[in-house]
Amino acid sequence: MALGNANASAQSRGKSKAVKVRRRKQVVEAKTFNSVTSSPVQSSNACRFGGSLSETFYHSGNRVLPAVNDVVYLTKRANRKTVVEAGHYKILVSGRNYNMQVGASGVVSVVGGCR
Repeated sequence: MALGNANASAQSRGKSKAVKVRRRKQVVEAKTFNSVTSSPVQSSNACRFGGSLSETFYHSGNRVLPAVNDVVYLTKRANRKTVVEAGHYKILVSGRNYNMQVGASGVVSVVGGCR
C-alpha cells in the first residue's frame, strides 16, 4: 500500500542526513590539521629507517611537529577509522628527522629527534 512506501522513503532520508552531517563535521574539524612526511610503520625506533619518506599523514596538533596526545590520521578527516597503525614512524619536519611513536588509537605517545 501507499502508506508503507511513504514511510520507508522518509526513514531512508533521515538516515542519510545524519551521515552527511557526520562527514561534514569530520572535514570541518580537520581543516586545521598539519601534514607530515613519514616512513611506513616500523616495529622499533624509526630513526634508523633508510628508505624514502613516502607517506603523508595528518595530525590534530596546533604545531607543525606532532606533540604527545595529538592524533595522527591517514587522510585529512577527523575519522577514527582512518587513524594510523600503531608503531614507530620516521617523520621529516622543517628539514629534521624525528621518531614518532603512535599508540593503537592513533595517539602520539613520544616524539624524539633523530641523531
